[in-house]
Amino acid sequence: MNRILSLFLAVALLLSTAGCGKPAENHRPDADNNIAAPEDIVTPAPEAPTIPDTKPEPEPEPEPEPEPEEPYVRVIDPAKPMVALTFDDGPHEIYTNQILDILEENHAVATFFEVGRNVARYPDALPRMVELGCEVGSHSNVHKDLSKLKRAAVLQDLETADKAFSDAMGFAPTLLRPPYGAVNKTVKNNIGRAVITWTVDTMDWSSQDTDAIVQHVKEQAKLDGEIVLLHSIYSTTVEAVRVLVPWLIEQGYQLVTVSELMAYYYGELLQPNQFYGYTYFTTHGRTDTPVELPEEPMQLQIPEAAPEETPAPQPAPQPQPKPEPQPEPDPLPQEEIPQGVPPTIPEDPPPQTEVPDTSDPEPTLPPEEPVIGVPPTIPGEDEPVVEGVPPTIPEDDETA
Repeated sequence: MNRILSLFLAVALLLSTAGCGKPAENHRPDADNNIAAPEDIVTPAPEAPTIPDTKPEPEPEPEPEPEPEEPYVRVIDPAKPMVALTFDDGPHEIYTNQILDILEENHAVATFFEVGRNVARYPDALPRMVELGCEVGSHSNVHKDLSKLKRAAVLQDLETADKAFSDAMGFAPTLLRPPYGAVNKTVKNNIGRAVITWTVDTMDWSSQDTDAIVQHVKEQAKLDGEIVLLHSIYSTTVEAVRVLVPWLIEQGYQLVTVSELMAYYYGELLQPNQFYGYTYFTTHGRTDTPVELPEEPMQLQIPEAAPEETPAPQPAPQPQPKPEPQPEPDPLPQEEIPQGVPPTIPEDPPPQTEVPDTSDPEPTLPPEEPVIGVPPTIPGEDEPVVEGVPPTIPEDDETA
């Protein structure tokens, strides 16, 4: 019985399955549900595997190295205007290098007259001066007035300064600017150096005013061939130099050293034991035959001190014979005054009576009125001047 029932259920199940498995025509089971049919689903094709490019990338070309800048070479044209800036009393701990910065930026040079004791304190500025083409001169060791010292003391002062210069830059200068510009015969011609002063004093030491310093230089009627005095120990001078250096270049001036100015403008090489001051520069001008500076610097030529004159020996004094004593003359006999009689005293003369002057005084003449149109007369050099008489002015000689 159970087997029959199981068979019956299996047949019924089979029939129901067959009826449900065939869908109606024109009916898509996914129409109502918007579900894509299996045949509508597009399966993307698998991407081809990426094969890495094994070709090496080209290395970037190296950037060309910048060509080294050629060092600036100064060329002096003797036919063009030139001026020498000079700085005294340094070096200063700060201001000297600031001035050197300005000169370097403008491819300019100057001459520095330095004090020996300051060189010993701040020696590093001097090698830079030499490297930039500047000139270094001595301004003594302690800024004393050399004209008031004896020659031995002057040489001792300069030798002490030379030691500081040699320690700082390897050599001693042969150019000297005496403190205060004070010289005498010994300083001018007897200390082995070329001695030089200046032609334009900016008065920066007095005004210490930047605008005044600049204006003083700009107002000069002539700057060509001039030596300008400045001092590297004032901040106001530094600021004035910051204005003046580019201005001078814009005006067409070449900034040169003192030795270059002497060679290319005046046509002379500085010589030891020679003085170049006001008289020299007012009697010399631009030369037609400039000279080249020698490669070797001028050497010190200290003349030997003149031997002191020894006085000629004087003959020993001969003993003089003593004069024989002369007998004293007998005294004159004096008048004997009798005793008891008083001496006679002369009486005073009677007083003189002043007699009044009864003569008529000389008449006073009225002053002579000048004649209009007739100039007064001036006496000649040999003609005496009479008081009260107007001088006569000689008429000018007529010229053709």
